[in-house]
Amino acid sequence: MSDKELFLGYIEAYNAKDVSRMLSFFDDSCVFENISTGKVTVRTQGNAELEALARKSADAFSSREQKVLTLTGGQGGMVAEIEYHGVLQADLTPDLKAGSHLELRGVSVFEFSGGKIVRLSDYS
Repeated sequence: MSDKELFLGYIEAYNAKDVSRMLSFFDDSCVFENISTGKVTVRTQGNAELEALARKSADAFSSREQKVLTLTGGQGGMVAEIEYHGVLQADLTPDLKAGSHLELRGVSVFEFSGGKIVRLSDYS
């Protein structure tokens, strides 16, 4: 499977909230980071930590979609400009309540090795 096919498969599984399929694209020792306004807000190490986060996130949204605006790839890596839309089905904070719509724009940086995603860093 090419890096682009891995990337597209991950995005499709993410949008479908299919956590098991989404995780199948990641290496067992993968790293995931979310960086917002220059600060790391979430970091996982390994598939088990990523799975716990992915399931919690999937359960928090009634719907969610990552739309790829641009995609640039190179040797072992890929950068995607992403537009994100989501609708919460659970209260997250006093300001982010069930039914709230989230709209973000950011960049996702993927690193690949051995036919798997080994690192994903989301910047918003």
